[in-house]
Amino acid sequence: MSVDISQAFITSSETISDFFQRPGVGYYIPLYQRPYSWDTENIDQLMSDICRGVDVLLSNDKNIHFLGTVIIVKESNPFVNINPQDRKALPPTIYNVIDGQQRISTITLLACLLYQRLEQIREKLPNDSNTDGLKEAIDSYLATLWEIFSVDLRRGSPHRKPIIIRGAVDGWTFEGDDKNNYKSQVSYFLASFIRAITEKSGFPQLPPTGSSFAKNIRKMNSWLKDIEKAYEPDSEDEEFPPAWEILTKMSQVDLWSYERPELISIVEHRSNPISTLEKQVCSLVQLFAFCHYLLQRSCFTLNEPVSEDWAFDMFQSLNATGTPLTALETFKPLVVNFVSSNSAAFKDSKSEDYFEQVDELLSSARSASSKNKLTNDYLTLFALTHDGTKLPTQFSAQRKWLTERYNGCKSMAEREEFIRRMGDLATYLVKAVNFEPHQLAAIPKTEKVSEPHRKQAALCILYLKDAGHKMANAIVSRFYALVIREEPNADNEFVYACKAVAAFFTLWRSALPNTGLDDVYRKLLREQMSWEKGNTALTVTNLKAYFRNILNDKGIGNQNDWKNKATQYLKYDNAKTVCRFALFVTAHDTISDPTHPGLMKIGTSGSSPSYLEPNQWISSDFKSIEHVAPQKPELLSGNDWDTALYGNNDDYEQIGNLTLLPGEINSSAGNKRLIEKWIYYRHLAETDPNNLIALKQEAEKNGVHLKKNTIELLKNTSHKHHILPIVQLGATGRWDKSFVDKRTERICDILWERLHAWLT
Repeated sequence: MSVDISQAFITSSETISDFFQRPGVGYYIPLYQRPYSWDTENIDQLMSDICRGVDVLLSNDKNIHFLGTVIIVKESNPFVNINPQDRKALPPTIYNVIDGQQRISTITLLACLLYQRLEQIREKLPNDSNTDGLKEAIDSYLATLWEIFSVDLRRGSPHRKPIIIRGAVDGWTFEGDDKNNYKSQVSYFLASFIRAITEKSGFPQLPPTGSSFAKNIRKMNSWLKDIEKAYEPDSEDEEFPPAWEILTKMSQVDLWSYERPELISIVEHRSNPISTLEKQVCSLVQLFAFCHYLLQRSCFTLNEPVSEDWAFDMFQSLNATGTPLTALETFKPLVVNFVSSNSAAFKDSKSEDYFEQVDELLSSARSASSKNKLTNDYLTLFALTHDGTKLPTQFSAQRKWLTERYNGCKSMAEREEFIRRMGDLATYLVKAVNFEPHQLAAIPKTEKVSEPHRKQAALCILYLKDAGHKMANAIVSRFYALVIREEPNADNEFVYACKAVAAFFTLWRSALPNTGLDDVYRKLLREQMSWEKGNTALTVTNLKAYFRNILNDKGIGNQNDWKNKATQYLKYDNAKTVCRFALFVTAHDTISDPTHPGLMKIGTSGSSPSYLEPNQWISSDFKSIEHVAPQKPELLSGNDWDTALYGNNDDYEQIGNLTLLPGEINSSAGNKRLIEKWIYYRHLAETDPNNLIALKQEAEKNGVHLKKNTIELLKNTSHKHHILPIVQLGATGRWDKSFVDKRTERICDILWERLHAWLT
């Protein structure tokens, strides 16, 4: 008997919205399928892809994101094959999920969390006609998200059921309780969510921490929180655009069905500081853009084989290796073929040596998802360093870019140079970005540079990494490539480039939000310092001059202008890691100011233990940032903190109210009265062990009764030189708004003097 092959497989491309909104369709994961096993790396990859997709969409309205292949087979005999079962509760159409259950399950969970965020914002909107259009737009998205994670049976209690269940574990139930019928984590979460919406009983709490499932839920929630807050000037999410940028470049039809000028006006004419309603509208625009890209621009290739046997043949052929290929893995054969056809062999060639450096970088990935993320980050950075290209994360775009650039080389030597550049960047990421202070005193190949400077450079690399300032690597790696190639004086140039980038970033982020910072680096690469521009302009002198010009253009090019902004902006809640670095810089070689108790001033070289070393940055002694005036004084009995610090400007977050402490000490000091904190600081500042006994008596004299374990903790903590100025304030000193302002100014003065010197 002949077989009509053309009818064996039904293949189509479907958006996420279309796939999940098939009327009366439920998805069933057969018993033999593995459990839900995605981890937070998979979640990060999915969320990052969608966020970057939104960003790319603003400049390319044809942008889509391919989420892979899904293989499903329509269940022909549900009354026999679906177990356990309540016949009254079976959806009209059931599909067995052969491949893609991890993605399908995750998207349903993400839809729940999106629904919750939109609904919670909706509840807080004022009840007036100005928000009617906004509520209508929210309701439209809620209706679509409702379809993503539930199937409507139009019977039973509740009518809607989880859209996906796991065989032998879960069973669609007509009116039974959720806990006994949905025992897999995914389906129980969906069922609980559906019931909460139906009965208006309040959304279920996030699952307890511990399991990978709970971590995934919390990771997605964290991403959504960042997306919701992308309008904030201090947002750390550089991938997701703020509301006003979305409204300028994205079609309103895509965002909320038709033009709504009254809502655009709210965003465009936002006040400073931004009002509550303006924040709500901005958050919704950002979440709407995310929803649109997820639901309408993200898609599956859907394969529906006629028989389950054919479905598994397809699954095996598509997933023979068990892990998806990356753009680099598909690019390498092109290089091998070209080299082999133009020389003796790829093996033992220079191109092979350079590719081995890339392989060394990728070998650190422990899973397929982490390898994919590392590849994306590496190629994004390489495209920037090569010619300033902003490369998307899509496999096809990455492979196309690599292929075009490689094939565009005019000679064998040029192609070899292209691969060498790839190897140089990989070596930088392995040797510099992944530098381990526990193993080495400084970054490899900088040993000939004077000790203070090479250690400061290593500290700067660690700082920029912790601050999430990935763009810095595009510049610094170019200088390190010359070190690898042993160009004259390249090690010194690299070290001072690290310090210049750290200084520029710190001065910018101490006074300004992230907005526009990435463009500064892209312009520098495109016009002067990319590989395509050559190495002529790649000098620290040019780099410093460029950075100084940028600071001038931004109105923070001199100390007074910068200080006026930094004293207001340099706060814990604006830039936590920048504050920590500022505290390190201003603790180094500073002493107590005898004329202004509580403040520090610049001392002579060596007047303090060195704070500007990589091992200090990772030391537990300086791990935590302490708010001297606590963040939550209302928790204290007998609170004696200045209420002026807790006004509308949140001055308790100022750099002048911060210091460095070991994590355990910070937790212990926490929300304490000033006199209690001062006793703690006295212990940390004391160098004579004999005086520690007298301190216990002094504490009791001031009504502070330290527990035995607290005393031991303080005794076992090493001396903290930077605490001395605070101790000089005295037990009766005033830590009020006036003093915090003065300390903020002093820290800013020292910070400018130190860092501006790194730029001149």
